[in-house]
Amino acid sequence: MDRIKILEFIRDAEGGMKKHVESILSGLDKDMFDIILVCPEGQYDRNSVKNKIKNLYEIGVGDRRNPWSMLKSLLNLIQIIKKEKVDIIHCHGIACCIMGTVAGILSGKRLIVTTIHNFPAVKETGIKQRLSNFLAGFCIKFNRQVIAVSSSLKDHVSKLWGISEGNIRVIYNGIDIKKIRNSANKGAYNSNESPDLIMPGLLSGMDKIDDTNNRSCIHKQIIILNIARLIASKGVDVFLKAAAVLTEKVACKEVSRVEIPQNPSQPVIQPLFLIAGDGPKKAMLKKMARQLGIEKNVEFLGFRNDIYELIDCSDIVVLSSRSEGLGISILEALALEKPVVATNVGGISEIVDHRKTGLLVPSDDPEALAEAMLYFINNPQEAKVMAEKGCRMVFEKFTIETMIDNLQELFLNLHRNTFIKTAR
Repeated sequence: MDRIKILEFIRDAEGGMKKHVESILSGLDKDMFDIILVCPEGQYDRNSVKNKIKNLYEIGVGDRRNPWSMLKSLLNLIQIIKKEKVDIIHCHGIACCIMGTVAGILSGKRLIVTTIHNFPAVKETGIKQRLSNFLAGFCIKFNRQVIAVSSSLKDHVSKLWGISEGNIRVIYNGIDIKKIRNSANKGAYNSNESPDLIMPGLLSGMDKIDDTNNRSCIHKQIIILNIARLIASKGVDVFLKAAAVLTEKVACKEVSRVEIPQNPSQPVIQPLFLIAGDGPKKAMLKKMARQLGIEKNVEFLGFRNDIYELIDCSDIVVLSSRSEGLGISILEALALEKPVVATNVGGISEIVDHRKTGLLVPSDDPEALAEAMLYFINNPQEAKVMAEKGCRMVFEKFTIETMIDNLQELFLNLHRNTFIKTAR
């Protein structure tokens, strides 16, 4: 049988969507599939993907403020589909769904699949977002199959766009647990080592608010990590407000693990809040940290390539999102047996079973978030048990192998059914 040609179409993206496509490039059986990757310039390093794909084309979805730019991108995409004789077009996200579907129809390729990664914005949206939602809802009806990365997202978009039950299914994002653990082990350190040896490798190149942090006692601190793009939907502002609340609680000796020293105004254990990620809200968030008086306890690390090492060196991982399709960072944290605190939004409750595999709190509630972090600090053994249960659950439900198996089965069935119809 000839290999099935899959076109993977992704916009400029970071985080879960980018990692998801990376997993597809690595995981799809190269004896059964040829992958054509279409993405914006610089999205993926050519050298790192050249052995995983047949061809790479660097085009974006165009500047949505410029109709001519979008038309040029559309025509380029149609040309690629025809040149490569693509069998299946796999779009990621709303913008790619719209352009990929139109390009597929105009090039005579009707085997179109879209994976929805995030909840479409529907509240307090401007005319552009409402138009985008309308066009996505119209185009998605021409897709042969829609994939949602969580059951919660599936229910939402089915209702929003009137997608029939047979045309949408859940395929959970999967993570490469072996790769994550190997990467973390490369950066692992001995807790008996000098902190001066530990910290330069871990936090080198960080974007600091204040250079007066006392690194000499880092090994005594509770390290709390938030991994997020710095945009409103990720709720990093809520994380900072919760950090201020928790810092105050620690100062008031509400932490049972703190041994009161001779000078009771200086607690031995003090939380250090790490924020790994970049984005347009960075300046605003740094200003907020200063206004909250916690700049000495917060480090803005920017975009990191050593995220698994950061997770491994953390005591607690926090997700403070207002909206989340699934939550890759939570899966990665649990894979490394780290306690997680997360907001109960979107598909998060499909990962975090409250008080069993982690703690869930309402969104936009800094007090509740601080209390959950404090609970783990005061109950380290319970935190450890939850993290271990969470790790077992990730092995059972959220591996890259399971995700790839489900995708391959879907692609093969779609192609086989179309071939049979054509033969008739």
